[in-house]
Amino acid sequence: MANQATTSTAQRGKTRQSASNRRPGSGTGTRRSGATPERDDTYGLISVIYHALQGAETCAKYEEDARRAKNPELVAFFEECQVEQNERALRGRQLLAAYLEGMDDEDEETLEDDDAELEDEA
Repeated sequence: MANQATTSTAQRGKTRQSASNRRPGSGTGTRRSGATPERDDTYGLISVIYHALQGAETCAKYEEDARRAKNPELVAFFEECQVEQNERALRGRQLLAAYLEGMDDEDEETLEDDDAELEDEA
């Protein structure tokens, strides 16, 4: 019985170690979201933006609690955290906008190439 427990613990450790060395969606033919790499990147940016904004909102609630408790050290800490989360969300929005704009440019180039091919065939 002890050998079985030791073996399963060792196997779990190997599984955790190999999983932590991979990026989500890597190492398999299927992406985490089941989408193309572009959509996976878009999903990641949107997710980080969402969670950063959610974190900022939570920090604001904790800040209010600290104000009611008259704890200036915690008020300052939660204010700092809220600012960092909002900055992260803003940076994510900027990256997402640039990324989506780049995707639009690629789509337009593809459409122009397709149109040119159709004109050549006609």
